[in-house]
Amino acid sequence: MRKFWYITGELAEVQRYINVPMRWCEQYPARERREFWIAADDGRDIKLVVHSRVMPVRRGHQINVLLLGDWVIGLANLTTGRQVNFVSEDPPLLLHKCDALAVLGILTGGLATAVAWDVRSLVLTVPVALMYLPLRVLGRWLATCRLRCQVSHWLASSAREPRSREVALLA
Repeated sequence: MRKFWYITGELAEVQRYINVPMRWCEQYPARERREFWIAADDGRDIKLVVHSRVMPVRRGHQINVLLLGDWVIGLANLTTGRQVNFVSEDPPLLLHKCDALAVLGILTGGLATAVAWDVRSLVLTVPVALMYLPLRVLGRWLATCRLRCQVSHWLASSAREPRSREVALLA
């Protein structure tokens, strides 16, 4: 079961940057990155980064931020009542540039096996190479849909009930 957790506090600062991928495999659906500092209710200052075009908060607003590890996936502005599901607003990409390298690796490995061992290995290699990309995209799409629903559920219930420090959502 994955653990979601959240931070409550006052937004101390927010900065907007334009994303420039540093490596050939890095891809961001949003070309903007927001870095913001939260003065948490327990006295800590916490820096968070979100890749999104949407940021419905200003300095001084009280906010709840939902995180999955270090990934900011939801935000509720307690001052204005606005909420944003970052998984819905800027969903992760379903197809990565690195996936083409994986298909190339499958085909190269199958061809090397066919030459060195048995030509019949191509009977498995070609279907696996052809099905890799569609199955990878389908898996990522299903995971994104599930996460989007979990974040929407948290945002809908965040204003109604007090929450504990760690929240275990359905896995």
